[in-house]
Amino acid sequence: MNEEFIEFPFLPITEKTFERQGWEKIIENDGEDEDSEPITFYYWILHLPKDNPDENCPVLISTTNDSYKELGLKKGEYLVEIENFYSLGQCNTEEELQILYRALTGSPIE
Repeated sequence: MNEEFIEFPFLPITEKTFERQGWEKIIENDGEDEDSEPITFYYWILHLPKDNPDENCPVLISTTNDSYKELGLKKGEYLVEIENFYSLGQCNTEEELQILYRALTGSPIE
């Protein structure tokens, strides 16, 4: 019996993912560097479901744009989780993100 395995590529979560899916970019300041230049970083959020007008609704949140090294990711890649649930629903790929969003809302993310 000849067993062939098919490997499916998994797509990393990137800024193109967030832009395509309609996430909100949050930019924050973290003081100044030694040259008095502002230190800024950003992350992305998505309300659950997307069109939920409640400010206190559950939110998917990404890691920050500058935390990829600590997480073992390539520059420009992100992890996503449910905000304030400490890695619950952590997603490493677009496919996992699509499954989580559908499981939580009953709707496709795109």
